[in-house]
Amino acid sequence: MQDEAHRCGLVALIGRPNAGKSTLLNFILGTKLTAVSPKPQTTRNRIFGIYDREDAQIIFQDTPGLLEPEDALHAFMVREADRALADSDVAVWLIDGIKGVTSRERAIAEQKIVGLRVPLLIAFNKMDKVPLDQRMAMLEGLKGLALPQAALDSGIFYISALYGSGVDELLQAILSHIPFGPKLYPPDQLSDRTQRFFVAEIIREKAFLLLRQELPYSLAVQVESLKERENGVTAIQATLHVERETQKGILVGKKGAMIKAIGMEARKELETMLGTKVFLELWVKVSERWRKRSDRLRELGYAE
Repeated sequence: MQDEAHRCGLVALIGRPNAGKSTLLNFILGTKLTAVSPKPQTTRNRIFGIYDREDAQIIFQDTPGLLEPEDALHAFMVREADRALADSDVAVWLIDGIKGVTSRERAIAEQKIVGLRVPLLIAFNKMDKVPLDQRMAMLEGLKGLALPQAALDSGIFYISALYGSGVDELLQAILSHIPFGPKLYPPDQLSDRTQRFFVAEIIREKAFLLLRQELPYSLAVQVESLKERENGVTAIQATLHVERETQKGILVGKKGAMIKAIGMEARKELETMLGTKVFLELWVKVSERWRKRSDRLRELGYAE
């Protein structure tokens, strides 16, 4: 196929925490690529998800939720989102349809979205939980923002990333804005990230789902070893970092019950992902104030 008949480009998925960016990317790719949980700020790194077909390749950039930085980790997450916007050919602003365009959403939009130099598409997500008669109220929330007229005229979509309704229409609109060019990645490559990265993400996701209150935001996962043994079993050793001894106690749980539960849930998904039996060994370590220390962030993979 000639390059002039093939489209290829980068798309930034942006929005507030828990808007559904990772859920949307997973649905488009037809596989689970990024961690998902009901808790905001599950995504911390910019992750490339590669959607490939005969006539096009779209490199989706799943970004951390747009937020006001409170520590070094948050600042890194904001920079990741900014880098995605700077590199993109198209931006998709995902809005939680249940909450609508809140004042915080507008403030972030004015800082990051207004003035974009690339085509903007706006997707109200979670519409499976929103009555049809509330759509006009959502549009009212966009008034007063200096958004491109093209986005307001024909770039607004109502979708359910979880169930897929409206996603095909959004995808077609994205494709129409992608420039012509050759593939940047092999057709069978799903992401730019390593296997170790996704192993750590699966473990962290299971911890997010099982843990309570604020502890997940003080948690980082570091894969120390990943080896396939002669018997075909993949042996994984990983350390879960928290910031305080009290958090370590919660993570380990009574008689080790919590860390065992996290390990069991993670192992099941890792075996599906890797296609092998998995022996998973988890340790818990206190790394004081790791979210505020640049050196620790680099060691744990949260640095440019």
